[in-house]
Amino acid sequence: MRARDLLDPAPVVHLSSDALEVMRRLVAGWWDGIVVVDDDGPVATVSLAQVLRLALPDYIEDDVSLASVYAEGIADTFGEEMRDRPVSEVLPWPHRPPVVVRPSATLLETAARMATEHTAIVAVVEHGRTLGAVGARAVMKAILPP
Repeated sequence: MRARDLLDPAPVVHLSSDALEVMRRLVAGWWDGIVVVDDDGPVATVSLAQVLRLALPDYIEDDVSLASVYAEGIADTFGEEMRDRPVSEVLPWPHRPPVVVRPSATLLETAARMATEHTAIVAVVEHGRTLGAVGARAVMKAILPP
């Protein structure tokens, strides 16, 4: 099995995409993360755990103890920070460089890149063109015996 057999084009989003819409699609599609691209190719791979951070205010991330002082009703509104903002504005900085595999990468190569780079999603790129993404769920499904 090769990366091309596992790739999904849906989790690839442009820097200019609406951040809130991307998060809604991510949850609805059960993606493992997103691959963020610009006009020249992949810019970043952002795993689901990192995407969760996008909904949190920076000051909460800087001091986690502040999270306990907010009422639950107010915490429910933090996702509003993404409304009407492009992905480029909410992408964590510095963001990790994209984790990339070729379409011909084997299942083991793809799994190894995910494991060594500590990511749940990799971009599949051929000749500078992003074809899609492979998520950890697809890799695990392919690895597990029937």
